[in-house]
Amino acid sequence: MVCENIMLAAVSLGLGSCYAGFGAAVTGNADIVHALELKDGERIYGPILLGYPKVNPSEKQVKIQAELRAKKKEPIIKWI
Repeated sequence: MVCENIMLAAVSLGLGSCYAGFGAAVTGNADIVHALELKDGERIYGPILLGYPKVNPSEKQVKIQAELRAKKKEPIIKWI
């Protein structure tokens, strides 16, 4: 769920994202473990690549995103 939320947030910021399931397999590589400063017991669970897409979204996608933003309501918070 965390990965999904990160990917949805990326879209809202105009970024592209890609879940890279193979990324968890690189922890067997000592150079990568060192570069990421992974300690014993630490693992990679959901590697996500983020960046700006080469292709701009279609007009339809831009329109849909604008409509979704317009419908977004402020959260209602109730303290008990």
